[in-house]
This record gives sequence, structure tokens and C-alpha cells, in this order.
Amino acid sequence: MPFWQINTIDLHLYVKNCKLLILLILAAAVIAGCHTGGSKEQPPSCPHLPYGMMAEGDLAFRCGHGVFSSAVTAAGSDGIYSHIGLLVNDGGTWKVVHAVPRERESAGDFDRVKAEPVETYFRSDRACSGALVHTGLSDAARIATMKSTALQYARDSVPFDHDFSLADSTRLYCTELVWRLYLTAGTDLSEGRRRKIHLFSINGDCLMPEHLYDYKDNETYYQF
Repeated sequence: MPFWQINTIDLHLYVKNCKLLILLILAAAVIAGCHTGGSKEQPPSCPHLPYGMMAEGDLAFRCGHGVFSSAVTAAGSDGIYSHIGLLVNDGGTWKVVHAVPRERESAGDFDRVKAEPVETYFRSDRACSGALVHTGLSDAARIATMKSTALQYARDSVPFDHDFSLADSTRLYCTELVWRLYLTAGTDLSEGRRRKIHLFSINGDCLMPEHLYDYKDNETYYQF
């Protein structure tokens, strides 16, 4: 199609995809650059978290330091967070259940759903900003079902979906995981919001973190 026949929407998507492609091509150089230089790295730390305000089923958003995080925010329209998980209390410990790539615990590990302490999730080497959000869900039975399902996904180590396909529920990416968990509670956090992405193996409608952040009943009670 000649350039002058491309409509505004197509051009917008083309620019978005070009930004994503550039970010991914430069990934190796950026990552290598992060590990050069003579300054000593500070040990990871965690922000002061509002434990007294936390509730099971809360949304835990964060934005990371890496190229993948930049690519996710670039693909969105106005998103400031690149990742999302579900807050649960597991045996007295606040944890975030999330599907995450490139955070493998050992040489034999793989990208998967996992449950980890909220302090680890928001650790400074993984998050440069973050937020905790109430969704308005208060039904104890629904929350219990959602929590049980989330922890089972983590125990089963459900693989991360690198194709970002909503048609395949055997593998999950971060936003899809939380969206599906809330569907078990009868709530569609996305309210139908999607973004079309056509890049590498990603081909179709995707759920971005901003699509869940914009849910009508959300209340952000903590940010850093």
C-alpha cells in the first residue's frame, strides 16, 4: 500500500511497532551497558510498603528497568507500568502471584507463573516504580476462589506465554493471568480494552497493564 494511503490508525500502530523493534534490537547493548562502569552497585532494597492497607485480590503494578519493560510501555497508549500481579496472603506472608519472563531462580528454571514475597516483587533491582490498587472486590468467597486458583497456577509453574495469545490458556502472560483470575470472580477488569500488536510472534489483540489499571472501580492507595 502506498504510504499516502495509510490511515491514521495504521500509521500509529506502525510507529508503535517500530519503537518496539528498535528497543528489542538494542536490548543486548543496553543490558551490557548496565553492567559496565566503575561505580559499585547498591544492594537491592524494598520501598516502605503499607502492609496495614493491603487486601487480598489487590493489583500490584510495577515498571522495571530493562528493555522489555520499555517495550511494553512503548506499546501502550498511556501506560506507566509494564507488569502486574495479584496480591495474596499465603500463610501470613504477603505475596504477589505473577507470570514473568527473565526472572529465573536457577539454571534449570524457566519463565513461569510464580508466587513471591511482595518485598521481592517490588525490590529495587526489579522495579523503578510501582503501585498497589484496590479493585472494589469484597466478596470473601470470590476472593478465596481467585486466591486458590492463583496459588495453584504458581504451584503448577504454568509457563509464561511468549506469544501473548489470549486464545491459549495453557500458557499465561502477566496481564492475562490477572485478567483470567478476576474472571473467575465474575469481574472483567479489562472492560473490553485491547491493543492490536503485530510484531515477531505477537499477532493480535493483547491486554496491556494499563487496560487493567483503568478499571472503573480501581482505587490506587500506594505508589512509589
